[in-house]
Amino acid sequence: MNNKGFTLVELLAVIVVLAILIAIAVPSTISISNKLKVNMYCSKIDSIETAAKLYGEDRKDSFIDKYDSQYPSKTITVKTLVESGDLKKDNNAEPYIVDPRDNKSMDDFSFIVYVKYNRIYVHFPEEVNTTCEK
Repeated sequence: MNNKGFTLVELLAVIVVLAILIAIAVPSTISISNKLKVNMYCSKIDSIETAAKLYGEDRKDSFIDKYDSQYPSKTITVKTLVESGDLKKDNNAEPYIVDPRDNKSMDDFSFIVYVKYNRIYVHFPEEVNTTCEK
């Protein structure tokens, strides 16, 4: 008698091999996805920095606060940059800018723009500096 088909042992072996492949592939995929999200976040931070410098160049004469107790400065938000036209929003809806790491709004993300030796600089919170080391 010639029965065609797989034995239970053969099926279990295939299932074990597939489980091992999935156990290896899923964490790698998640790690790659997280790295891409951080890279997208850092790219947005670079865009925000460029927009903030443009904003600062146009308005540096109106800075009245003092950053580090000596340089004229102003604390601004991403929403301010979008509304001033210096930064393009992500889409047509609210929020203007979305953090790709957690899909939350970055509109209220604030930072300091200051003038030092007639050049514009941007100071981000420490969390940004550690996430996007240059």
